[in-house]
Formats: sequence, structure tokens, C-alpha cells
Amino acid sequence: MAPTGQQQPPQSAATAPAAPPPASARGWLAVLAVTFGVFTVTATETMPIGLLPQMAAGSRVSEGTVGLTVTLYGLFAGVLAPVLTAATRRLDRGRLLLLILAVFVAGNAATAMATNYLWLMLVRLLVGCIHGVLWAIVASVAVRLVPPARSVRATAVVFSGISLATVLGVPLGTMVGQWLDWRAAFWALAACSAVALTATALLMPPMPPHGGVHLSELPRLLRAGNLRTAVAVTATVVIGHYAAYTYITPFLLRNVGIPSDLVGVLLLGFGAAGVVGNFLAGAVIGRGPALRTVVLGLIAGTGAAMALLLAAGGWRPAAIVFLLGWGLAYSALPVALQTLVFRSVPRAREAATSLYVLSFNVSISLGALCGSLALDHSGSSLVMVTGLGFCAAAFLIATRLRPERTAR
Repeated sequence: MAPTGQQQPPQSAATAPAAPPPASARGWLAVLAVTFGVFTVTATETMPIGLLPQMAAGSRVSEGTVGLTVTLYGLFAGVLAPVLTAATRRLDRGRLLLLILAVFVAGNAATAMATNYLWLMLVRLLVGCIHGVLWAIVASVAVRLVPPARSVRATAVVFSGISLATVLGVPLGTMVGQWLDWRAAFWALAACSAVALTATALLMPPMPPHGGVHLSELPRLLRAGNLRTAVAVTATVVIGHYAAYTYITPFLLRNVGIPSDLVGVLLLGFGAAGVVGNFLAGAVIGRGPALRTVVLGLIAGTGAAMALLLAAGGWRPAAIVFLLGWGLAYSALPVALQTLVFRSVPRAREAATSLYVLSFNVSISLGALCGSLALDHSGSSLVMVTGLGFCAAAFLIATRLRPERTAR
């Protein structure tokens, strides 16, 4: 099927020019619609984390078993992202985004209606399959909605949906689940998905695909030195972050001495700092500094915050400052790394991003596994040391970035 519904020559999917940016106001409204879609999709992925007891009781399985609906969801999203991005390379990107959001409307509704664990898991895995395609295309869609000079800012705005889902989406969904029922939280997500779908349908201009590649061509993209390095940096720093952050609660309780009733507030602060980090990254990168320098600085900042948090011990005020600094520095990294991926392979942005998504999602699970092993072996201090070690490795890998390839 041709991307615009009209017959096109076979080569048009690879050569069709990007749609010109729409009028500024409408373009930014479309970016906001996409951002709300990202917010909803991220909340959908992580919602079970806040509702484990209720979902376990409702499905008559253990909390750990329900947790697999998050872990396997992420793995499916990451592994299938390159495959499905390549398979949908000829579709209009706006229509593809609408299809993805429609799947989330149906998927959240089906999750809310699940009567047993098998139903719940199958629905989550099916939604997870399409999730990775969203991450592969969402940044490239955002930058085509605004003038080129505002592309980094548009990326930052869209990625802020991730942090906002952490700050608002999951906590609010958890409260809804506790007040009413866990199913009510997913009905609310279905409604949010429908709002995002409607707004996107009204605001998204025609967006013919361009730069798509066949699945067999993906390994060739990794010959671009900076893309290869960006994927390796992403894997290493994400493993480090999630090795430490997945188990930040026991660290704050045992090492810092934070009262249990304040841990949730601090995690909300971490997410809020992440929103700030998103926008700061967009502002800094948009001013044109060497992207290599930005990436190195953010990795160094993330690692330094971890090290200082570890060194702070029971000094609570300092520990809180370093925790927020960690949230700010780490949350700015996806904007910088996504921009790096775009600039490394400008003619195949979505295909390159699908490899980035694969690296990111699989590394989340590997990071949680590394942190679990560290926690069981030697306690919460080793968790932070493990995260710091991976950040140091990511910094060393990032030094291999070639400055001349990061130019616009």
C-alpha cells in the first residue's frame, strides 16, 4: 500500500522528501499531541509497577509473576522494534502513529477486562510488540512537525512525556487503582489513549515515509562509526542506570536513612528533575555545542551524582541534592543520544532509531538483573557501585565518538 493511498513508484518510500513543516502554531500543537501520546504509552508500560498487589490478587498469581508483564513487555518492544519498523517503512508516518495509538486504546481496554493471567499477559505482549515501533518513529515525526532550527527542542518536548509519566502518570494511576480498582487505572489509560489518538488525528499533517530500509540492511547501518558507538554507549549507561535506580528504594532506606514515607516524594522529585533535564538538554544542544561534549558531560554528571550519593552516606540534605542531580543528568541523555543517532545516519533516521530502541529496552532488563545480583550478593551499596562502574565504562566508550560526525 502506498503511504498516501495513491500508487507510487517502488522506490518512493526511500526517496520521498520530508513533508514541509506546517504552520508554526499547528506544528507545535501536533508536537504536544504526540507528547501526550508518549506520556500515555509510557504510563501503559510501567503502570503495573504501582499496582502489583492488586493485579496479583485479581489474577491469582504472585506479584513477581505480574511483574513479568512489565519485563517481557519491554523485551518484546525492544527486540521487535527493528523488525516492525522495517516492515512498516512504506506507511505514512502519521497514519502509522494513529494505528499505534489505536492499539493502545484497545490494549488498555482489553487489559482492564482481563479475567485471568493468561489473558492479561497475552494482551500486554501484543501491545508491547507495537510499543517499540512508536519509539522508533516518534522523534523523527516530531522533528518533521517544526522548522529544522527547532528540531532538538521538539525532541526534548516529546521526550518530556516519559518523565511526566513517571512524575504524574504512574502515581496517579496507582492512586486510582488503590481507591477504586486496578482495572479502573487501565480504563483511564484507555481514555487517555483515545484523547491522544483524536488529537493526533486532527493535527497530524500527511507525512510520507522517507529513508526506510529493509531489515536485511540494518547491520550495514552499524558501519557508521558514531551510530555503533551511540548504541554501545546507550546499552552501557542504561544498564548502569537501571542497575542502581531499580533498587534505589532500599539504598535510600538503608544507606541514607530516608524515612519510608518520604521515599515516594523523593522519587517524584527525581522524575521532576528529569523533566527539567529534558528541556535543558534541548536548550543546550539547540545552541550548537559539540554533541560529543554534551554526551560526555551528561554521562560524567550521571556517574558523579551516583558517586556523590554513595559518598554522602547518612547526610540526608546532600544525598537528596545528589539524587536530584542524577535525575536531571540522566534524563537529559536520551535527548542527546537520540540527536546523535539522527546525525550519525541522517538518511535512515527511523531505522537507526530502531537499533537505539533495541539497545535501550534490552538494557533496562539487563540493568535490573545486574542490580538484583549485586543486591543479593552484597547489599544496596554494591548496587550503586555497579551503576557507577557501568557509567565509567560508558564514558570511556563515548570518547570514541568522532566530533566531525556530530556536526549538523
